[in-house]
Amino acid sequence: MNDSPFDFVEHCLSPFLQKEKGIVAVAVSGGPDSLALCHALAHASVVKSLHVLTIDHGLRLEAAQETRQVGEMIADWPCVRHEIIKRVLPIDPATKIQEEARRDRYALMATYCAEQRIKQLFVAHHQDDQAETFLFRLAKGSGLDGLGAMHPVYCYSPDLQIIRPFLSVPKSGLVDYCMANHIPFITDPSNENRDFVRGRLRQSREILEEEGLTPKRLAVTAQRLIRAREALDFYADQMFTQACVQKEATFFSFAFDVLVKAPEEIRLRVLAKAMKLLIPQRDYAPRMEKMERLVMQVFEDPAFKKASLGGCLISYHYKTGRIIVETESGCSI
Repeated sequence: MNDSPFDFVEHCLSPFLQKEKGIVAVAVSGGPDSLALCHALAHASVVKSLHVLTIDHGLRLEAAQETRQVGEMIADWPCVRHEIIKRVLPIDPATKIQEEARRDRYALMATYCAEQRIKQLFVAHHQDDQAETFLFRLAKGSGLDGLGAMHPVYCYSPDLQIIRPFLSVPKSGLVDYCMANHIPFITDPSNENRDFVRGRLRQSREILEEEGLTPKRLAVTAQRLIRAREALDFYADQMFTQACVQKEATFFSFAFDVLVKAPEEIRLRVLAKAMKLLIPQRDYAPRMEKMERLVMQVFEDPAFKKASLGGCLISYHYKTGRIIVETESGCSI
């Protein structure tokens, strides 16, 4: 891939690959983005073995056939091992079908990686996906953290990193890569299905671009928000340490007179961090509106005593001047 128009692929991958040959996994649906990533990893000199994971999500009749097609497409590529993982559909499907399928997909791949002792799982989210995630979360009322969208590296668990090397690459570039390397790919019609929020967002792209909201501009905005989030977390971590007077397995105790001097955003992040540490297995953080309401009650309502949110009980003890964040009765740690 040297001296070619597609040097960007190698440039994007190199920061995330180990110097010594290793074993990594990649999620491949059969679309141009994931196949471009798979092809690049398969031909990377430092990849010893590439586990290609394809989920039969069961959302479409063609899904099972498409998973087999992926195996046929990559059969001659170096160092690949294709694995088809079948998702068991819930008996009572949720209304958020795509969101539930996405969560199940990551859980299934994480389980596989744990069994194979694989530390890195590469996924092919690109610039268009980043822009789409930004808009999706904006519509849901996310705060700064949510609007920061996807990170290039996400610690799914202590033993597994999710790697997204293509967040700065437009999908058109990955399609061009596939065409130049004669890589066939599958088009998923559900990507444009207006029954799903993301499908509707994709179909509104032309209107947004006419107003200057291009995927590149939205992705750059998301990256700037990530930078702002990291700065706020830096200062929130310092305040967490300063204000925390007691730390146990089931609760944190904070000095009100220390925490009340911090800006509202820092107070919010301190309480949110305590809740996350107490219940790390929670899939989603509480909605931003609820966190904001909680912070306002704790620090501005003189009658506040206690409130529950996200599996935690937050209380203020006037005699000791302590804010207690603890797990609710019956909540597993």
